[in-house]
Amino acid sequence: MTRLLLAGGSATVMVGVGLIFPAVVEWLEQGTISNLGVVVVSLAGVLVLCGLAALLLGFRRWGGFSMPAPVRAVVAGNILFLAFCALETSDGLLRQEGRIFYWTSVLFLPALLLHCGVLLARRWAWWTARGVTAIFVLCFAGFIVLIPFADLRGSDGPVPWWGRMYMVGVSLIFVSISAYAFHALGRTEAREYFGMSRRVPGVESSSPQ
Repeated sequence: MTRLLLAGGSATVMVGVGLIFPAVVEWLEQGTISNLGVVVVSLAGVLVLCGLAALLLGFRRWGGFSMPAPVRAVVAGNILFLAFCALETSDGLLRQEGRIFYWTSVLFLPALLLHCGVLLARRWAWWTARGVTAIFVLCFAGFIVLIPFADLRGSDGPVPWWGRMYMVGVSLIFVSISAYAFHALGRTEAREYFGMSRRVPGVESSSPQ
């Protein structure tokens, strides 16, 4: 229960922050916040408060790490991905004329389900996470190669060089996180956490619990 409170609370806070950020940008650009922006900020505020409450309760019950370091790293990476999905959705609503159907919007719920599966140490979550991270590494690495040469266009015409640099930077971040998560899930400690392998008698794991 403690790990659910801590990881769930962290994810809720980060999703709330992701929702708020585009509203702040809208306010800085226009000097005011739309009615939709007020709704988004209100929802984000509720999420942040609920997440902080869960974190406080989790820390009060905390008695040490209940999952190995490689799994904690995977959980942290997934939390960042959930926050990015929330940010993209909020940005589409507030700053891109209500566009919310983007690849991050489609992947938010599956990522949330996977997050719960990892926290509950389900075997299907290990297989799914390993496969998804491998696919992400290949896809985003391919994007990095194509971005400098592809004919990319936005609502204002061709994407400028700094826009392409931004896309390369974001892709590099996702490649790094996905590659590390794939490697971490293959560690012995992670396999044992998901029940994929058994500890050899007399051999202790070097990873902190």
